[in-house]
Amino acid sequence: MSKTTCFAGVGKLRKVALSYCQDVIQNLYNVKIKMDSRMTKFKSEKELPAITALDIDGAKNQLCERLKNIFSDNVDSSYKKFEQICTGILEHKCVKDLIADIEAVSRNAVQTIKEWGIEKENYIGVVPTDDHKSLFELDVDPDLNRIYLHWDIQKLSENFLVAVSRLAQALRDENRQPTSIEYLAFQFAYYALSNGESLTHEHARCLGTPGFRPHTQTYMSLTDPGEGHVLGTTRFNDWMKGAIIHVEHLERPRNLPRENIESYRVPSIFDFAKVRLHVGPAAPTTYFVGRRIKDSGNFDEDFIKLVNITAAAATAAFFQGAAECKVSMEGMTTNQAVMYMQALRAQVQRKKKQFLSAAWNLNQTIIDDYDRIEPIELTQRMEIATRAIEITSIGGFNKVTWDGASDTYPSKCIMYQINFEEALTIVHEAHQRGLVTYFSAGFKFNEIKYAVYTGVDGIGIGGAQVLRFMDGETGMHGPYTEENISRILASRDEAAHSFRGRGVHLLARLDTMYFEGSISQKQNLLRHDLFSALLDTDEQRVERVIHELDDVTNLPDEGNEPLRGTATRFLSAEEPMLKKHCESESEWKSFTKMIKSLVISKDTASLYEEYDSDPWLSMRKKYRQKQMENNKIITRQISFDVNCRAFRV
Repeated sequence: MSKTTCFAGVGKLRKVALSYCQDVIQNLYNVKIKMDSRMTKFKSEKELPAITALDIDGAKNQLCERLKNIFSDNVDSSYKKFEQICTGILEHKCVKDLIADIEAVSRNAVQTIKEWGIEKENYIGVVPTDDHKSLFELDVDPDLNRIYLHWDIQKLSENFLVAVSRLAQALRDENRQPTSIEYLAFQFAYYALSNGESLTHEHARCLGTPGFRPHTQTYMSLTDPGEGHVLGTTRFNDWMKGAIIHVEHLERPRNLPRENIESYRVPSIFDFAKVRLHVGPAAPTTYFVGRRIKDSGNFDEDFIKLVNITAAAATAAFFQGAAECKVSMEGMTTNQAVMYMQALRAQVQRKKKQFLSAAWNLNQTIIDDYDRIEPIELTQRMEIATRAIEITSIGGFNKVTWDGASDTYPSKCIMYQINFEEALTIVHEAHQRGLVTYFSAGFKFNEIKYAVYTGVDGIGIGGAQVLRFMDGETGMHGPYTEENISRILASRDEAAHSFRGRGVHLLARLDTMYFEGSISQKQNLLRHDLFSALLDTDEQRVERVIHELDDVTNLPDEGNEPLRGTATRFLSAEEPMLKKHCESESEWKSFTKMIKSLVISKDTASLYEEYDSDPWLSMRKKYRQKQMENNKIITRQISFDVNCRAFRV
């Protein structure tokens, strides 16, 4: 067994021990609120706590304030025990004493959970316990006043942050809590992240392609500012199956109108880094950037700063392994939105399978001035939604989000703001243009199925509806309710397995194949039949088309390599529509021979190179032109563009 080591002296260990204690106390607070909610409604006058720098006295005061919310009063024996531990962490000067404090934190937390009689509940969060053999070991050197963490590089990794991320996966696989030493390793990893180290993200999960992502078509985008994911979502494999781990600040204090404060706000990038550490490659992890900042309020005057700040925020998230960054188009004309998206595409640093998403709120008035002599006002939800598809395609973003948030909070579900036929239509129209799709606002358990029946790629769900406690009077949020995740995913799976769910999954596949050109003419005709049958909710016709297209249904999922999936579909296609735009039969044979060798060798980098080169590029250009002539379809095609320094008109 080959091991590697990291070490810490008193200074670092004190900070890490304080973080350890704070997280354990925060978790106990969450559990206590959930227990109390059986008898009393949740009330809060304060916003969710945010990370800040404090002196020692300030840190102790914060910990003691949280302890008062957990235990009945400051003479409670449990309160006294934790208070003494906190004091010891802040005052002890020997690593041996600090380790004893850490062990005492875990021991008392376990005892508290047992006294509450809830150790078997699924809402107890993370409670370090030493019931299992630890994947990390600890040695204390009293002479040098240091501690040393050891781990097996064969089981985990030589790189410390990668080892801790794999530890998170090991805990999920073994369905257990971390030991006190393993939890200490997590705290050391947080310390490393806060001091500029970063996790490698070669295997971070992407959002995938409509119709071909693993497990299911519609992913549930479980939303939280971060802590809820660290202590809740990421504890079990089943809670991340067919899920997006979305990081976004949902709280709207004092129920302020959206003019004052966004319905959703940019979260802490440090919290996002911690979430990424825990998720690893298990699920796509996404980041919300939000609506534009305003200095003067004049778009042209603010443009340079607006683009550069937004690009910096998105780049930081992508460097942490984000699958997507969501950017709001609210408050812009359609021409401004195109300028904004095109500038961001050139400025944001990301890998090709990391997506930029354009978020469009349907409860606003939009000035549509792109490619128009006279601007018009868009006020109806469907005209906003359909124009959003075109503008997002022209702007070159990868994903379109339709949001139904308004000044009321919690929001009314978006599926009650547009009807099923409208929702199915806009998802279908977006998919055939190569866009990933997303609905958000107001989803509860019973509304999930309505979105699944549209074939949408993602459903935003979280906050006051189902994944956070909320004080209805103040708008302040409480603990994350991860215990609801199983029910959320079960609601999605039930709808996905119905004939409507299977039908739209197939339609999403066909729309993707239409966009990329791997579809045949016969399959394309059946695609139109399937869309019509789904609009009519005609089970017999839907089942007939599913049966006729069992070859498409049986195509493999693409895993985590979208372009390799596209290439594989061309290799299995008999008469793909893209082939019509090839110069000759010999050129097509040469093309398929080349991509086949790259697929077999799993040479994704060369596949991307060929995608942006002839003959693949020239075939796509001709194919897009034909789509525009026949169907007036404005299609996203970013590989036709180049980055260039340009004067703004």
